[in-house]
Amino acid sequence: MKTYKMKINGNEYKVAIQDVNGQNVEVEVNGIAYSVELDQPARTERPKPVIVRSTAPAATTATSTTSQPKEVHSTEGATKSPLPGTILSINVTVGQSVKASDVAIVLEAMKMENNINCGRDGVVKAVYVQKGDNVLEGADLLLVE
Repeated sequence: MKTYKMKINGNEYKVAIQDVNGQNVEVEVNGIAYSVELDQPARTERPKPVIVRSTAPAATTATSTTSQPKEVHSTEGATKSPLPGTILSINVTVGQSVKASDVAIVLEAMKMENNINCGRDGVVKAVYVQKGDNVLEGADLLLVE
């Protein structure tokens, strides 16, 4: 139950909302119960925030030297960051043959080191991050084809 203090035409009222059911609202004003009908149904849920991320094309090599988090790209088949963190080490190079279980990148998140595997057998076509980069969840880390 939410309680509000309202001032209408100089008179102070204590309003308690008892129940909201679509357009019908049960309220108590200064201890007296009222049933109020709204013009439109009351919004009972808060709007959910919408996250908009850049869809800029991915580069073949990373050249960033800033500490800003890497943008989330949508390169088909790329190994993505499972959580936000900082790149501690990169264990593969472009052109290297790798297996799916090989540890390609070590990512620090919440003071823990997380091994990021290549994800599939193949050849590393691109590495999108550098040691020390901050990345967001879902950011492309490398591409193995």
